[in-house]
This record gives sequence, C-alpha cells and structure tokens, in this order.
Amino acid sequence: MKMDGFFLISCLLISIFILLMVFRILFSRNVPERIVVLDTINTLIITLMIVLGAMQKKALYIDIGIVYGIISFIGTLYIARFLVEEKK
Repeated sequence: MKMDGFFLISCLLISIFILLMVFRILFSRNVPERIVVLDTINTLIITLMIVLGAMQKKALYIDIGIVYGIISFIGTLYIARFLVEEKK
C-alpha cells in the first residue's frame, strides 16, 4: 500500500511538470526553445509510462515508452535538421 502512494505522487508530480512545460511552450517566442521543451515533454511522458508500468507491474508500458522514445528522438533530429537547412 505504501508503494502505491509513492507511485501516485510520482505520477502527479510528473503530470504537473508536463503542464508547466506546456505553459513554457505557450509563452516562448524562440523556436529552438520550443523544440527543447517539446523534447523535455516527451522525456517526461516516457518517465510517466515507466512509472505507470512499475505501478501496475506490466512491462507493456515500458516497451511502449521505449518505442515512443525512439520515435521522439527521430522526430527531434528531423526538426533540428530542418532548422539547420532553413538557415542556409
């Protein structure tokens, strides 16, 4: 029972951090900063999936988190490449 409370508090804190990052995107005027914040949100979502997987004792969430992380990484690289080519 004690671990369930720990996992619940962890999920709540991660969700608050994601919400703070969304506010950061809304009030940012700099495109590279928005990309970094989006990458941070993706990292927090992966962390949330791992915590949920540990809480429910299901490895499926961890597998989904790994795939989501790979897709997120490729997306970040693609956006960074686009920004570099746009400056040229």
